[in-house]
Amino acid sequence: MDNEFPNFAALRAAKIENIDYRIVVRRGARTGSAIVMAPHGGKIEPRTSLIAETIAGADLDMYSFEGLMPESNRELHITSRNFDEATALELLRTKSTVVAIHGRQDRDDFSTVYLGGKDAALVSEIAGRLQEAGFQTKRDNHPFPGIQDSNIVNRGLTGKGAQLEVPFSLRRRLGNEPELLEKFCGAVRNAIETFDALNGARSPIIF
Repeated sequence: MDNEFPNFAALRAAKIENIDYRIVVRRGARTGSAIVMAPHGGKIEPRTSLIAETIAGADLDMYSFEGLMPESNRELHITSRNFDEATALELLRTKSTVVAIHGRQDRDDFSTVYLGGKDAALVSEIAGRLQEAGFQTKRDNHPFPGIQDSNIVNRGLTGKGAQLEVPFSLRRRLGNEPELLEKFCGAVRNAIETFDALNGARSPIIF
C-alpha cells in the first residue's frame, strides 16, 4: 500500500491517540497463552475489531489497534511485517497461540477466508473448524502468506501464529447477521481453545 506509515513511531508522530486512533486491550477471564488481535481494526479494515472481540469473548485476551478518523483511515495502516506498537509486542511476550484478524478486498472472491502465518498446525485447526461450520478457506496460492518473521502474528513466544484475511463482503455479513457472526467466531474460538489446550501449556512463559 502506498504512503503508509513505516512503523508505529512514525504514525504516533503524525497522529493523536484517542482522537485519530486508539489501542484497545481486553484481558480474558481465563489466564492462558492465547490472544486474538486486530492490528488494522476500527475503520482501517472495518469489522475486524468486532470479529476479534467476538472470537475472544470473555475468556481470551484481545488486542486491537483502531482507526477513529472521520475518513481516510487507511492512512493508519501499518503493514503487518512492520507493525511494532509497544503494547502489542509486550502482550505477545507471554503468548504462544496468536491469531490475527485482517480484512481483504473481495476482488473476485467474496467469501473465502485466506489463511496464513507460520504456525501450520494452528492454521490447519482453524481451517478445519471453519470448514465444518460451512465457511470457505484457502491456505495456499493467495497474496497473504504471512510468513515473515517480523509479521506481528509471528512475534509471540513460538515465533509463529495464524492470520485470517476475511473478504469485505463476508465481513459485512458478519456485521449484519449476529447468528452468522457467532457461527464464524465460535468456530475460530473452538480452534484456538483446542490448539492452546494441547500446545500452549508446553511453551515456557518468559518474564
